[in-house]
Amino acid sequence: MNFSKRKSDLSVLATAFSVILLAIGSLPGVTNSIARAAGKGLDVEVPFEIKALKTPGLVAPYFIQDDHGAMVVSDQAGGVFSVTFAGKVTPLADKTKVKNPAGVAIGPTGFGSYAGNVFVLAAAGDAKAPCEVERIDKSGAVSTFAKLPDVGAPATECRDLEFGAAGTPFAGKLYAVASGNATIYAIDGSGKASAFGTYDKPVAFELTTITFPRASDSKAANTMLIGMRAKGANASKVGRIGMIGADGKLKDDVYLVGFIRPSGFAWSPSNFGSYADELMIADTGRLASENNNERDGTVYRVEKGIARGFASGLMDPTDMKFIGAKAVICDPAEKGKGQGAIVIISSLL
Repeated sequence: MNFSKRKSDLSVLATAFSVILLAIGSLPGVTNSIARAAGKGLDVEVPFEIKALKTPGLVAPYFIQDDHGAMVVSDQAGGVFSVTFAGKVTPLADKTKVKNPAGVAIGPTGFGSYAGNVFVLAAAGDAKAPCEVERIDKSGAVSTFAKLPDVGAPATECRDLEFGAAGTPFAGKLYAVASGNATIYAIDGSGKASAFGTYDKPVAFELTTITFPRASDSKAANTMLIGMRAKGANASKVGRIGMIGADGKLKDDVYLVGFIRPSGFAWSPSNFGSYADELMIADTGRLASENNNERDGTVYRVEKGIARGFASGLMDPTDMKFIGAKAVICDPAEKGKGQGAIVIISSLL
């Protein structure tokens, strides 16, 4: 394990670790979750706990969103669900209504009359069909909210869906990511969709996840952050977090580089133990289907601009959010091909 910490945290961590050691005999579940498993299972730095949440009825969690402390999760097997941290799964729209869902988003106040509605980016019919945005209203009815126009090529390989951050140039719009044509779309409150930017030059990029930086982040002020990697890059660590301006153009300066497939990233909250207020990045690595199910999915933390390993042993992490004081990761292959789990990382301090 990597025990590198800030110097100011040493005394606190030493005390906390002593308490953990004393409690190990009576807490076998915690013992298993923080012990190294020789790369064969979930592993995280002490004093954090990592575990797969038991969620009966959820097959392969894909993308996640915070809904006032509960989780809204899309399932690669079909359907969109509300999930509690106790593992209770409630269908919002089952697989007969939403067949191939990806990114999910919760309508904010002021977005038409759709505050609180769940939006999901999905391929209607076949998984390789063009993406469209479906809306799930509070009664559970599903309707098509927006169709994404072709941009040289159809909008296929649905990925993320996020509302623009309040107080930024992106506010008031819903942004959809289609990786098949390397395009981000902007959608207004009437359901009108248009290409915000296409990122296929000088190479075609595979796009993953959208995040908006903190207002205090001077490097990325008034930008959208996007996970991306050159298509066909295999296992090379050329994946990066790019910065896109309000004009939809990709900036020459890269926010961070050195990943295989950065697939979910967010800033930790102030109560996330000794790593409060740090950028955390989930890297899918190589897809399990391409590397004999090797557990190379990793979570990094960024300290002073350097990405350091924080958690390992994941299979294919595809999205990560902080909900309350917990990091919540979707891994649709955690238990093998087509069998996934929601993975939770929490501080023991």
